[in-house]
Parts: sequence; structure tokens; C-alpha cells
Amino acid sequence: MNKKHIVLPFLLLSYLGFSQITFNGCHPLFEDQDYTFNNVGTDETGRHIFETTPIIGDNSCGALGSCEFRLSWNDSNNRWEFIADSGNGDFVDPYLMFTNTSASTPNPPSLTLGTWVENIIISEGGCDGNLTTSNTVLTGDVQDTVLSIIDNQLSNEIQLAPNPAHTHLSIIGWKDKIQHLKIYDVNGKLVLRTSELSGQIDVSYLPNGMYFVNLFGPDTTLIKKLIKQ
Repeated sequence: MNKKHIVLPFLLLSYLGFSQITFNGCHPLFEDQDYTFNNVGTDETGRHIFETTPIIGDNSCGALGSCEFRLSWNDSNNRWEFIADSGNGDFVDPYLMFTNTSASTPNPPSLTLGTWVENIIISEGGCDGNLTTSNTVLTGDVQDTVLSIIDNQLSNEIQLAPNPAHTHLSIIGWKDKIQHLKIYDVNGKLVLRTSELSGQIDVSYLPNGMYFVNLFGPDTTLIKKLIKQ
């Protein structure tokens, strides 16, 4: 298993962890077994990308011949996609198995959020219809809710300052709305977790580049882009 987070030993606020999704379904095409997706990165919208790992091109299973999967957001088509590799482990010309238009963020929707629609052009109906709790297991870092209108208003109220940041970062407008935050790099690595939001947050150790700041409140999750210079 490929752990995608790193430890910052000089910060007590950091920790080692990983995020995973477990899938078991569509048995006419896939073997009746659990397939584990690991978070392998973050796209430009702040959404996480999950893949069954390691990708080696020879995970034999069922009718497709190779069960190596990816869950990711397709921003051009405004949907989450469940794709299967065509057999060589590089996800070039993959099979599009299922889609879900629920714009959950940062993780894919669960079986109860939106609908995971079967692509019958590829499956020829072999998955017995759309993915549901009666024919599929999809657990782990999936989401049951999306941002509401209130969340969008809150996103406008809460700001990162300065942004771009050089040495320190402050969260403006967070009080009584946000309880803690996590910062990820573009590869999905967790570089900081903290609930100390009243003062300045030290980001001087971060390499220059783009980051995603996940802000967590009692009933909401917001994502902000941060540029470190």
C-alpha cells in the first residue's frame, strides 16, 4: 500500500495518515472481491483522485481482464467518473464504467449522493443497472453531501490572507464557523493539520507552489486554493 502523506516532525499538529475507498460490485464484470482505492493526488478543482494501487497492468479479474480503476472528477463534463484501465496500467484509452454528476468535493459521492450511472455502451448492461446499496459496496472517503447555498456564502466570507503567502497565513472570518483545517499539496499529500486558527499559521517550510486548504466546520467543508511564494 502506498501511503501518500508525509510527517513534519517539528510540528505536533502534523500526523501520518492516508485516505482510501473500498469498492465491491458489478460482479458480472468484476470478481466478487474488495478493490481498494488510494488517494494519489488532487486536481485543479481541489478534488481528490483515487486509484487502485499499485498500478501494474496485470490485476486480472473477470470479463474486463484487468481490474485497475480510477475515481476522478472530469471538469470538462462536470461529473465524477469511474474508469477501468484497458490492460496496460497507464489509463490511456480507459473504459468509462460509471458516472455521477453530483459535484461533491473534495471526495467522490457515495451510493446515496446523486446516482452512479452505468455506462451500458461499455458494460452492455452487465452491471445490472446503476450502482446502489443493494448491488454494490462503496465505502471510505466518499461523501453524502455537497456544498449548500449557505456553504457558498460562507466560502465568500472566509478568506486566506495573505494569498500568495510567504511565511505565515491567517484565516479571516473563521470564528464560530470553522473548527480546523488541513493543507494538501497538489499530489494529495497532507502537509499540515491544525485547529489553532486564531493566530498566524507557519507555512514558511512549504515549498513554493499551489496548495489546497480544506476548512472544516460543524456541518460544512470548504476548499480554498493557496499559493506559497
